[in-house]
Amino acid sequence: MSALTKKTFTVRRLLPVVLSAFIVALALRFLQHGGMRQLNVADVLRALHDIPLGGAIAGAFLVVVLYGSLALCEAIIAGVVAGPVSPRRAAMGGFLASSIGHVLGLGAVSGGAIRYRIYSAVGMRPLDIGKMILLAAIPYPAGLGILLSLSLLVQADAAAPLLHTSAALARGIGVALVALHLGYLTLVLRHRGPLHVGKYQIPLPPPRLTAVQYAVGIIEVTCGASILYFLLPAGANLPFTVYMGVYVISILAGLASGLPAGLGVFDVAMVALLPNLQPAQVAAVVIVYRGLLEAGPFLIALVLFATYEIWWRLPPQRARAAAVEAEEAALD
Repeated sequence: MSALTKKTFTVRRLLPVVLSAFIVALALRFLQHGGMRQLNVADVLRALHDIPLGGAIAGAFLVVVLYGSLALCEAIIAGVVAGPVSPRRAAMGGFLASSIGHVLGLGAVSGGAIRYRIYSAVGMRPLDIGKMILLAAIPYPAGLGILLSLSLLVQADAAAPLLHTSAALARGIGVALVALHLGYLTLVLRHRGPLHVGKYQIPLPPPRLTAVQYAVGIIEVTCGASILYFLLPAGANLPFTVYMGVYVISILAGLASGLPAGLGVFDVAMVALLPNLQPAQVAAVVIVYRGLLEAGPFLIALVLFATYEIWWRLPPQRARAAAVEAEEAALD
């Protein structure tokens, strides 16, 4: 490896770490000097008491819709990959990987490990598991990009002050994002076979699966945003289309930080981008939001995963696993 190649490799490895550290540092600076410096527990408890019960119930329903769509998408992906994984197993794997992976952070890694554990048990090849991990990772960024672009295009004048930018720049970003997605969709529709990028081959999903991925991504992001929106106090006076841009940008900041579930960074971004609300109100809303969308499904997934591990170690299942290993050895 040449000196230039080593230097380039080092920069590529360090850049994400530096970017994450920079974003976390900005969040900590805001915590120390920004709107949350006067936050106290009593104010947050009062704000928690004021959260409408109807909003929390609606949020719980949307959580079921969100994770149900992810489980369905995983089952459809399993059918496209055409491996030995049944739709029921794929749906379970999709729920476990998304709910646990989101909380632990690095969803493609932690969620991928869960998928490998569940799918390899029935003889799915590592290459096919990798395909499932890749295809399952597409809906969320697709939904984020589409909804952010629509928010900036439809409500550029209202979103610009909240995002501390001009309406023209907000509208331009929206146009650029739409063009990016249209370019990707055109590539999927017209290109057959894997995409060659240098020495790498990137498999493209079929058009029908791409439509499913975009639909599920939009459902996932819209449900997540709606959960928090329904919890906002009546005084927020924020149109949903404008709020969607604020939510997506806060999510992106949390993702870029590299912290599990964007903990702290997402919260600070929401406080900074919702100046009409008191920090205690935003903090209370985010606490309930995280409880509904993250903590609840995470605990359910842990129980389900532990139950699965116990069940898989029962004698009939161990015999099944031994049969799968013997079949794989015979094929090799």
